[in-house]
Amino acid sequence: MKKIVCFWVLLMAASMAQSGIYKWTDSQGNVHFSDKPHRGAEVIQVPEAQTYSPPPVPETEKQNKAVAEDDETARGYEKIEIIQPENQATIRNNQGLVNVSVELAPDLKPGDRIQLIYDGEKLGPPQNTPNFILNNVYRGAHTIAVQVENAEGQVLTTSEPITIYMHRPRVGMVPQTRPAR
Repeated sequence: MKKIVCFWVLLMAASMAQSGIYKWTDSQGNVHFSDKPHRGAEVIQVPEAQTYSPPPVPETEKQNKAVAEDDETARGYEKIEIIQPENQATIRNNQGLVNVSVELAPDLKPGDRIQLIYDGEKLGPPQNTPNFILNNVYRGAHTIAVQVENAEGQVLTTSEPITIYMHRPRVGMVPQTRPAR
């Protein structure tokens, strides 16, 4: 059914493209135009549609800068470093929250993402911001690193891992109370 409808639509469009424009004057002197022939009508020749082809655009500084940026993209990142927390930092947080900040030079390029590595495993999906929040980090020593991945997931660069120490209170720890006097 769809093929038949498409056939008829194409047939009508082709016939409309072949039709001409007709001009005639009625008995009251009114001029009429139509795409259907009328008794006493004359065929009007329509000129070709006016078109414009712009001249080629000369190369500009912006294009040269884009080429230079492409060269920079091919070189990659010069610096990737975790700036917060510091290496060997001791973190005291009852909820186990750790804020991780990354310094990247040059800035993150379009399509690239930063992946957090926590104790040797990828943690969460890669993101395009240089700040992470770790939740519910257990007591003890942990390693953190980050890596930059391109849109295909290929690792472009990786930071040096840092070690942090999380201190949380014991479960069931009761504060000391003084006896009443």
